[in-house]
Amino acid sequence: MHGKASNSLDTTQKFSIGQVAKMTGSSVPTVRYYDEIGLLSPSEITHGGHRMYTAEEIWRLKLILTLRYLNFGIDEIKRMLAGDIPVDMAIEWQIEALDIQMRTLASMKSILEQTKQSKDGNDSLSYMHELIESISADALEREKFILEKMFSSVFPEQFPVEWREIFLLGINVSSLLEGKLSAAQTAALDEFEEMFNDPQIVREMKQDVMSFLEVVHLPKISVEMWSARMLKNHKQLLKAAEQHATPDSPVVQANIQEYVLLFADVDELPVPQSFFRRFAERLLSNQSENLERFRRICSILYPGLQAYMKTNELFYQGLQWKLQQLDKE
Repeated sequence: MHGKASNSLDTTQKFSIGQVAKMTGSSVPTVRYYDEIGLLSPSEITHGGHRMYTAEEIWRLKLILTLRYLNFGIDEIKRMLAGDIPVDMAIEWQIEALDIQMRTLASMKSILEQTKQSKDGNDSLSYMHELIESISADALEREKFILEKMFSSVFPEQFPVEWREIFLLGINVSSLLEGKLSAAQTAALDEFEEMFNDPQIVREMKQDVMSFLEVVHLPKISVEMWSARMLKNHKQLLKAAEQHATPDSPVVQANIQEYVLLFADVDELPVPQSFFRRFAERLLSNQSENLERFRRICSILYPGLQAYMKTNELFYQGLQWKLQQLDKE
């Protein structure tokens, strides 16, 4: 994401943090904070410790403030400005988030209006509580129905039932069905239902599952043992992500090799390069906007999946890097 400095500013002139804050309608603490987190660094720090900014940094700050106004997160802005996330993709993600927020607000407004119009006005809080309990119970029943529909429509008959949840979400879905859904989760559930009423999305997800059947042998170990190994693999990659490991780092590449080993018809590393290439190409070719949307909605509906989402991108970046290295050999 690139921009040009404002023509009204001298590109050689430098401005103090106070001047920059005033020019952009921001505040000194905000500009200082952006420096501390590595989002906007000054071009110079004087001997007296004063931050100085050029017209280019002022333009960057204006972009940051614009994106913050549109409710983009700090991490997203960092990656957009660094070019790690295409702007169009980031905008699409934000539109989806806003759609869910709008549904959430509409649901909350409806509850408040029904409470206001209830005849039992002297006990409005109790009425509101009962209304929310009823809505949440209905949402949980609908959630179970949608998941059952998803599993029956996506997985072919030859795919073992006990493996379906593991392959689709990476964890056991039944562990996510506890507790009352929030308004935001209920809105995400609406999005979820829309997705699985779309034949094209169902076809894409079915193809994603079928690709595994075409290139791998289903594990001969138990679901429990598989889950334990997957959890260990996930924790290692999450730790690497938190430490800002790069896709080509030894820890990420070792994690990828161990993951692929779970699918290979061998018991120990190294995985044959021919299998690795075939497996990786299948995984990468099946990634689509709809599958990414599915994962994002899942992370809202099931907050426990947010850590999984964090590692997922690093995993695919590492997979792509390894394939590129194989192509060079």
